[in-house]
Amino acid sequence: MILEQKYIRLMADYGATGDLAFSEVEDRLNYHISKIQKEKWEEGVFFDYHLSATPVRPLNSTENAFITAQLAINTPLGKDYIIYNNVAPRKDNLEARTKNAGEPFIYLRLKNGVQVITVNSGYSATLLKPFAEEIKMVKVDNDKTQFRSRDNYPRILGALLRGDDSIFGDDAFDLVPDDFPKNIIVYNDGYGNLKTSIDPKDLEALKGQSTTVEINGRLQYVTIGEGIFSVRDGEFCLAKGSSGWELPDGTRHDFVELVKRGGSAYAEFAKPPAGLKIKVSDIK
Repeated sequence: MILEQKYIRLMADYGATGDLAFSEVEDRLNYHISKIQKEKWEEGVFFDYHLSATPVRPLNSTENAFITAQLAINTPLGKDYIIYNNVAPRKDNLEARTKNAGEPFIYLRLKNGVQVITVNSGYSATLLKPFAEEIKMVKVDNDKTQFRSRDNYPRILGALLRGDDSIFGDDAFDLVPDDFPKNIIVYNDGYGNLKTSIDPKDLEALKGQSTTVEINGRLQYVTIGEGIFSVRDGEFCLAKGSSGWELPDGTRHDFVELVKRGGSAYAEFAKPPAGLKIKVSDIK
């Protein structure tokens, strides 16, 4: 008997994991995966899988881009890892939508073997683009239902597990934006630290100095630090954080974090969403 394993991560903006929407999509995915299990068993393959869920804040393709890239690029699971992703704010066309149509579903196969199927909304796939061996359109209805990731998309995961290439359409590299916004918030973690797209190189000449940071109409004095604990408890620090990855050319793409040591920068700046601009007085 041959053993085949897959780790499948459902990423979406339905709310907290355990929300009704997450449960409905998980049921559909499990249904299609169970069909694959039966097919594999008849072929002499024991197909084992683990399905987990990660929430993204509602309608936020910027946060989605960061979380997806952090997980997909850094994972040690390689070709055994599949991300099923749905964040679709339908911002590509602000006019009334026909049949609930939204941004198209695309497929990415990364250089580390990871496969991602995702709605091509905003910047959702931008950070993955430098790591992609291929990006293709997926042949699936993108309309006729408000809840596409429950009603239309789960069968695509089944086809992917089956190795059915007929689901792939035209090359979609040019449909994914190249440039990710600079100097914005990309995520707030469970500690209330704000991860940002500020380039750490822009902080090098300022380390040890104090400056002002404005977010969401609120201003704070912040120390530029070597690390996020470079200040006393209760003070603000701006420094390279724990998130990032090595780029194909060998350089690093790291993210700067704004923290309030012993507190929550997220709360102090009135809970700013990902995508909001962060203004540092000494950085253009």
